[in-house]
Amino acid sequence: MDLQNEFRIGMRKYIYSVSVISNAQSNGARNAITVSSVTSISINPPSIITCINKKSSIHESLVPNSKFCINLLNEKQQDIAEICSDPNRINERFKNIEWIGDKPPIMKNALVNIICKVDKIVEYKTHSVVIGLVQKIKNSEYKNPLMYQEGMYKKNPLKPLSSKRLT
Repeated sequence: MDLQNEFRIGMRKYIYSVSVISNAQSNGARNAITVSSVTSISINPPSIITCINKKSSIHESLVPNSKFCINLLNEKQQDIAEICSDPNRINERFKNIEWIGDKPPIMKNALVNIICKVDKIVEYKTHSVVIGLVQKIKNSEYKNPLMYQEGMYKKNPLKPLSSKRLT
């Protein structure tokens, strides 16, 4: 098996939380895509990185100083993840999902909404690494994120092994 296939198989073993990134363009057009590559990069200032495929519908609208929202999905929002990842359902993303506001659109009932301003974009091969400065966070009462592993959505199967937290 070649290196790319081995890499794909290895990366599918990781468990990812599922988010929808949303934004609005200057002409009012709104975008939303499902992503699993989101992580914090700094606490001072609070910053996040996400990797966006250059072929995705949102890619061209993520420009320096533009705003976007990372909507971390709860375990009951698999249908939203499927709508926002299917290019054939792009017209359903703002009809069949509840949104608050529009600059950027914020998904109602997400586990967490993280509103960011694009600070920097680093292009790398097929993707761009988008560095966002966190502007505002809205935490909900939901507890469990929607997860993704081995090409399948999963409810959070993880139970703490101990009460010790990573810093």
